[in-house]
Amino acid sequence: MKASIINMGCKVNQFESTAMLEMLKTSGYELSAPKDVDLVVLNTCAVTGRAESEAISILRRLRRHNPQAKVIGVGCLAQINPDRLQGLCDLVLGQGQKSSLPELIKMPSGTTLVPPKAEPIGDLGDPKPWRTRALHKIQDGCDAYCAYCAVPLARGPSRSFGLDRVLSGLESYLEMGEKEVVLTGIHLGLWGRDLEPSHDLSVLLSEIDRALGPKLTAMRLRLSSLEPLEVPQVLDALLDYDWLVPHIHTPIQSGSDAILKRMGRPYTRDHVSCLIVNLKLLMPHVNIGTDVLVGFPGETDEDFQQTLELVENLPFGYLHVFPFSPRPGTRAANLEGQVPPEVKRGRVSKLKKLDVEKRLKFINQQIGDTRQAIIENTLHRSGRMKALTDNYIPALLQPDAEASPGQMVTITLGEPQNPYGMAEAYL
Repeated sequence: MKASIINMGCKVNQFESTAMLEMLKTSGYELSAPKDVDLVVLNTCAVTGRAESEAISILRRLRRHNPQAKVIGVGCLAQINPDRLQGLCDLVLGQGQKSSLPELIKMPSGTTLVPPKAEPIGDLGDPKPWRTRALHKIQDGCDAYCAYCAVPLARGPSRSFGLDRVLSGLESYLEMGEKEVVLTGIHLGLWGRDLEPSHDLSVLLSEIDRALGPKLTAMRLRLSSLEPLEVPQVLDALLDYDWLVPHIHTPIQSGSDAILKRMGRPYTRDHVSCLIVNLKLLMPHVNIGTDVLVGFPGETDEDFQQTLELVENLPFGYLHVFPFSPRPGTRAANLEGQVPPEVKRGRVSKLKKLDVEKRLKFINQQIGDTRQAIIENTLHRSGRMKALTDNYIPALLQPDAEASPGQMVTITLGEPQNPYGMAEAYL
C-alpha cells in the first residue's frame, strides 16, 4: 500500500503532517507521489479564503488524476467547515483525530468525524523531520479571537504541553542529531498559562538552559511567531543564551491605530515602534520579521499609508503580506467598509515591493560577517546548495563548496550577486 500526505498552512500543520507521515510508515505504508498512491491525506488550512479555495482545488485534482485513491481531509478547514470537504473526501477528520489516523483509515467512505475542538492537546510524538529544521510543537489553540481570524474556531482555546514533555522532546531531537529545532505553537506566547502552576516562555527557556544547556552546543533553538506584547518575555533569553538564535517574528498586522482597534489587536503603533527599535538596539544582528494584513474592513488610504510608513521606518528584515479575506464565523466577516479587491491588490503589491527592499537591506548590513548556518537538504533551483544563517538569512554556497545537508557550518556572508536576491556564502 502506498500513501502520501499533502500539507498546507502553518508550522504547526507541518509538524502534524510529519507526525502523520511517521504513523503511516509505521503502519506499513510506502510513501509516494499523490498520483501513484492508494491513500492521500490532505492537511488543510483555513486562515484565508485563498487557502480554502486551494484545498478544494487540490481535492478536485486528486479525484481527477487518481480516482481510486482513498482521500482523507484533516486540519483546520475540516474542523470548521467539514461540509466543504464532503463529497471530495472519503473521510473527514477533526484536529483531535490526527493522532488516531492509522485506526481511522479503516472507517467506511463517507464518514465525517469532527468532534469538539477543545479536547486536550494531541501528543503526536517527536517525528523525524522532513526538512533540515525540526519543528517541536509545544502549544495549540488561541484565546485572542482577533476580529479577522478563524484559527480559534478551528483549534480551540490555548493548551500547552507540560515542561517535562517539552524537555523530553528536545532530548529526542538531540539524540536524532538534529541541528536546529523550532519551538512552535498556534499562539506560542501563551505557552504555560494554562498549566498548574502557571508558567511563561521565560520560565521555559530558563529551564531548557538549566536542563540541556551544555548539550545545546550541538543544536540551536528558534522561536516561531510571537505577538508584540509577548516579545519582552524572551528578551533576556535572546541576550543570554547562545543556543537561542537572533531571530524574532512578530505580526503587527497594521500600522494604523484605528484599524488595530477594529481588529481587536491589543497594542498601538507607538508600542510597535518602541519594541522594534529597542530590540534592534539591544541586538544589532537580530532579524525581525512581521506579518501585515492588508485591506481590513474600513481601511482607508490614510490607514494604509500609516502602515506603509511605519514598516518603512522600522528595521524589519522581511515581511509576510496577506490580503484580508472574510472568514465565516469571525467578527470581521460582516463588518461594513469592505475594501475592493483591486485596492487590496495594489496595497499588497506596494508592501511586497517593500519586502524585497527590506530583505536586501538586511543582507547588505551583514556583508562580511561570519555566521553559523545550516545546510538545507534541498538544492536551490540554480543547482547550488542553500544555507540558512542563525539570524534567518538564506544564502547560496559557492558551486565548489564541500558540505552536506543538515551540517552546521560557519560561513562568511557576501553580496547578493546572484539573480535571486540571496546572500553569497563562503565556507
